[in-house]
Amino acid sequence: MNTFPPAHRPGSDHHGPSRRRLLALTALAPATAVLLGACSSASGKQLTSKATRETVNPSDVASDVAKAATACDQLGDKLLTHYLKADSTTTAMVSPLSLALVLAILADGATDAATQGYDTLLGLSGEDRDRAWSAIQNSLNRYDGAPKGFDPDKIPNKPLTHLANHVLIADEKDIEVKQTYLDTVLRWFSAEIEQIEVDSMKKNLDAWASRNTADLIPNSGINISKDTRLVVQNALLFAAKWESPFKAKDTSQEDFTLAGGKTVKADLMHDTRSITYATGKDWAAVRLHYAGEEHHSDGSQLALDVVLPDAGTLPGAMDVGTWAEASAALDSAESREVQLALPKLDLTSQPTELLGFLKEQGLNPEGLDRIAPKLALAQVAQQVRLILDEEGTVAAALTEGEVAVTAELKPNELVEFTVNHPYVLRLRDLTSGTALVEAAVMDPTVKTVGAPA
Repeated sequence: MNTFPPAHRPGSDHHGPSRRRLLALTALAPATAVLLGACSSASGKQLTSKATRETVNPSDVASDVAKAATACDQLGDKLLTHYLKADSTTTAMVSPLSLALVLAILADGATDAATQGYDTLLGLSGEDRDRAWSAIQNSLNRYDGAPKGFDPDKIPNKPLTHLANHVLIADEKDIEVKQTYLDTVLRWFSAEIEQIEVDSMKKNLDAWASRNTADLIPNSGINISKDTRLVVQNALLFAAKWESPFKAKDTSQEDFTLAGGKTVKADLMHDTRSITYATGKDWAAVRLHYAGEEHHSDGSQLALDVVLPDAGTLPGAMDVGTWAEASAALDSAESREVQLALPKLDLTSQPTELLGFLKEQGLNPEGLDRIAPKLALAQVAQQVRLILDEEGTVAAALTEGEVAVTAELKPNELVEFTVNHPYVLRLRDLTSGTALVEAAVMDPTVKTVGAPA
C-alpha cells in the first residue's frame, strides 16, 4: 500500500507564501463509534458559536443523500483500486465515509469547493452538500453511544455507531480561523472546537483518537511541527452483533489460496443460512445483517456485504465500480439457502497516504481561504482496524489531513459460498446507503497491513 516512511512527511516539499499547516484528521470507521463533542485529555480552550445546530433526517433530503452515497461508493471503489494497483497482493482497507466527512468539513473552508474538486468527490455543492452529509451522519447516530468502557471482546447487544468531529486550532498569533467557518461546521456537523498551544496538539489528538476508538487506534498518524495550525478530526466507531451468530465449534482451519497460488491455513466460520445472494460478471456476493431494532423485509439496516471474485480472479483485476455494483445487486436480490464459510479477521492498517490519490481524482489542495488565508491541504492519511469473528464485527478508522499554506441458479439449489481466496468486504449502513469501511482481503491470517508512516 502507498505508505510514506517516517523520514518524509507528505507536503514537506510544498512551496508557498508561508509554512502554516492545517491538519485534517478523518476518522475512525466501524468498530464502535467515536464521540462527538467529548472533552479531550490535554484539552484546550473550548470555542463556541451562536450558530443553531441543524438536524437533518435522511428522509428529508433523500435524493441528495442518494447522490452523496453514490459519491461515497465511487470514492471507496476508486481508493481500493488505487491501493490494489500499487500492490495487488496486499490487503487494502479504507473508510470512504470517514474520508468523505473530512472532505465535507474541509469543503466548507475551501476558497472554491466546486473548481477545487471537493463537490465532485462529495456529489453535491454548497448547502445541499452540507445537508446531505449531515443527514448521513445523523443516520448513523441513530445508534449513538459513548465508547467509554467499550470492550471489543464484548460486543453490545444493540449496535454502536457513533460519529464525532473535532477541530483543533493552534494558539498562535499568525492564524485566526474565521468565525464564519466555525459557525458552518458547528451548524452541520456538531463538532467540538478547541484552541491549544502547538506543543500540546499531539497529546490532544492522540487522546481524542484513543478515546473515540476505544483505543483500537491509539495514536494520531500526524507529526505535529511548529508550523501546525489546525487539525480537523472525524471519528466513527462501530460495533454490532450478527443477526445470526456463528457457532465457535463450527470454526475450523482450512486452506486459503493467496494471490500467488500459495496456501495458508485460515480460521473459517461455517453455517448454512437463508441470506441475500447475488451474482455478476466474475463474482458472487452475500449480505450478512447485524442485530438491531430496525428491520425491513430482509433484516436490519446495518449489514456486511461479502463479494467473492471467481477463483483465479483477484480483486485488483476487477473493474472500478464492481463492489458498489455488487451491493446494489444485493439490495434487490432474494434470499437463498447458502452454505457459508467465512474467514475470521483481526486486521490493522498503518497510516496510509491519500493526498496523491485525491489529486488524481481532481482535488486541488490549494486554497482554504474560508478557514484562514494561505492554507493548502498538504497531507491526508488513514488508518483502519477491522475485527470479524463468530459474534459480530468491530471496526475503527482514523483519517488525517495536513494543510500547508501556499449466472442464475434454481430457487431450491443450495448455494455454496466458501471464501477461500482473496475477496472484498463492505460494511454498510443501508438507511443512508453509505459504505463505512471496505477491505480487499488478500490474506486473512496477516494482522498488520502496510508500513508505519
